[in-house]
Amino acid sequence: MEKVISRASPHNPPHTFISGAVYMVTGATLYKTPIMKTDTHKTLFCTTLFECADICGWELQAWAVLDNHYHFIAESPENAHSLVPFIRGLHSITAIGFNRLDGTSGRRVWYNYWDSCITYETSYLARLHYVHQNPVKHGATAISEDYPFCSYRWFISTGEPGLQNQVFSQPLDRVLI
Repeated sequence: MEKVISRASPHNPPHTFISGAVYMVTGATLYKTPIMKTDTHKTLFCTTLFECADICGWELQAWAVLDNHYHFIAESPENAHSLVPFIRGLHSITAIGFNRLDGTSGRRVWYNYWDSCITYETSYLARLHYVHQNPVKHGATAISEDYPFCSYRWFISTGEPGLQNQVFSQPLDRVLI
């Protein structure tokens, strides 16, 4: 298992890259502007997220896309350093697409992203719960199952019942994102 820590600049947190580890990634729009305000914007983001994850070999386990930010949890491939081109591609393609949709050529869309390598099972379970409930937390829907831009429905239809019970029994009030 390769473990490499890199720091891109003194203003960014260090990034830990571990093959086969699970990561939570959060990205935000510049000034928290609600750029992904329409279903078309969110659909473009989700499609691009799935494509970039596939190309870079990341296995998505949860996601939530809101008007001004997103979260996803994914397992890294052998080359965990591929997270950097994964996010660069995701942000570049979606920024170009959003600007085309909005007629705002050259607008800066993304502020930054934060990743954390999840090393404890309870932390993993709590973060899965957090991501699935994020649309409710931010008032995008009353019930996560009704929100089409998160993985809740997919998790309910494909996840193991035992894992679902573990995830949904985790308290959310202690998760700091």
